[in-house]
Amino acid sequence: MANVLSQDEVDSLLEGISEGAVQTETDAPESDGEIKAYDFSMPAGPVHLRLPAMGIINERFVGFLRTRLPMVSRSVIDVNLSSTESVKFGEFCLSIPLPSSLNIFKMEPLRGYSLLVLEGPLVFSFVESFFGGRGVSHAKLEGRGFTTIETKIVQKIVKIVLNDLQEAWADVQEVNATFTRSEMDPQFAAIVTPDDVVIVNKYLIDLESGSGSMTICTPYTSIEPIKNKLQTRFRSESVETDKAWRIYLEKKILEITLELSCTMGRATINSKELLEMKVDDVIPLDQNIGTAVDVNIEGLLKFRGYPGSCNNKKAVKISEKIY
Repeated sequence: MANVLSQDEVDSLLEGISEGAVQTETDAPESDGEIKAYDFSMPAGPVHLRLPAMGIINERFVGFLRTRLPMVSRSVIDVNLSSTESVKFGEFCLSIPLPSSLNIFKMEPLRGYSLLVLEGPLVFSFVESFFGGRGVSHAKLEGRGFTTIETKIVQKIVKIVLNDLQEAWADVQEVNATFTRSEMDPQFAAIVTPDDVVIVNKYLIDLESGSGSMTICTPYTSIEPIKNKLQTRFRSESVETDKAWRIYLEKKILEITLELSCTMGRATINSKELLEMKVDDVIPLDQNIGTAVDVNIEGLLKFRGYPGSCNNKKAVKISEKIY
């Protein structure tokens, strides 16, 4: 209780404050940090969250990779989307681990270039997989580049990835993904200025011989002209596509061949009568003349009708539909 002020001390303190004898804290705190100017060229909020169609493109892209990559490497491969974010290109370059294979490509008619990054561990996992390795050896990655064989394998993987990426984009925008060149130093793979916004999709690829990350970096300026297409969930809103599929499916259904058979009647005989049967013998049926017969489609009773002929061919006139 020794720290509690008495009434006289409180009155003296208030009097000193009012007269200015006691210094008080100011409303504006002193700032030791530098004031940063707001960049109005930076789109407000994460760009990728305003483009829902990009998520659907990524789903299709991952599905294609899960199918194509195992066929090439002849091993079990799993591909998953790890993350999607919108950052400045300079920040993205600082996050690229070395060594990595930086592959610059263009998606015409979109303007500018994009970047496909295969991290070093993923490249060496593909090399082990292509040559039948089991991932037990650990190559030293730091301070070394890629050999001629490793570069050839990277080019093969890049070709598959770009073909799948092109196909994944097909429902939104027809693009032609073409490889331009490869680099290892991020400063030589400057597809935009450091302050430009890019959309970064990171994929985790698991192989039997190891795992690694693959990243696709797309400048926002490249997709900005078609952002209206990316802002809609095209699968649910593409009426023209649905109509085309409906017409196609109806056409294919009408081309299906089905087996039709008519049951003219039934009879029951024993083995002795069957063995004694000879030419011109008559087997009486339980079906009376003039009554409708059963019409079966693929063995299932669907109609009843009357047998006859049409254009010198055996025919049946449908009289009743069985539901």
